[in-house]
Amino acid sequence: MTLRAECRMSGARAHTFLSRFLYVAVTAVLVQCGGKPVPEVTAGVDACANCNMIIDKVNEACGYVLDGEFVPFDSPVCLLKKYEQDRRSVSQPGAIYFADYETGRFVPADSTYFLLTRHIPTVMNGGVLCFTDKSAAESHRKYDDESITDWVGFRVLKGTPDRKIPVVVVPGGMEPGVITVDKGELIEWEFTGRGLETDERLSLKGYEEMGEVTVPASGEPVTRRMLAVRPGSGFAFIRVVDGKPLGVVKVMGAHTVEEEE
Repeated sequence: MTLRAECRMSGARAHTFLSRFLYVAVTAVLVQCGGKPVPEVTAGVDACANCNMIIDKVNEACGYVLDGEFVPFDSPVCLLKKYEQDRRSVSQPGAIYFADYETGRFVPADSTYFLLTRHIPTVMNGGVLCFTDKSAAESHRKYDDESITDWVGFRVLKGTPDRKIPVVVVPGGMEPGVITVDKGELIEWEFTGRGLETDERLSLKGYEEMGEVTVPASGEPVTRRMLAVRPGSGFAFIRVVDGKPLGVVKVMGAHTVEEEE
């Protein structure tokens, strides 16, 4: 082979190598700029964004996307604490992921079942284990005081209320008669009876997950939580015995993602 031929081959190889290098580099930039952050935690390396402890149990870890980056946490309780802070900021958390307790695989929050327990050792003593499959969560539930819920239920039960709203239930009505809250707020209602001859049972139409509330005629206050996830101006507190409306709740906020933007 002549020297000129060898030079041509070397030049071709160099051109091929350079082309491939540029392709990989450009692809990496495109993925970094336009791709979705991958939920991933490295045990013994990554630290919790809330408590700063090194994460050593990936199957109890979790995280969410904030400003295009995946933010890791060592436990659901740590995530919830930081989530409540970040969701009130300008840059709000996006996709949320929890690791399946049995497999360690990360799944979206709306596909997660939360086992709330005081009988199984957990990271940060949070008492929360996450599962992709509800039957798997049920198989770990051994005691009557353990419960299984979804992401909304987890926030309601373990979150810190944004507002505490006192409501006085009187014969045939309630004070105030119209209550306005914002979409996304975690509300803690405090119901107190006044002038009631018997206990009054209430429910909030459109938020049936809150369940029935029994307001004692004795005047003893009773509390109940609600996450305002559905906006609207006609959610009525009704008297269970006859369906009579006693008051109205208005939830202010966008109905769709497009409206929020």
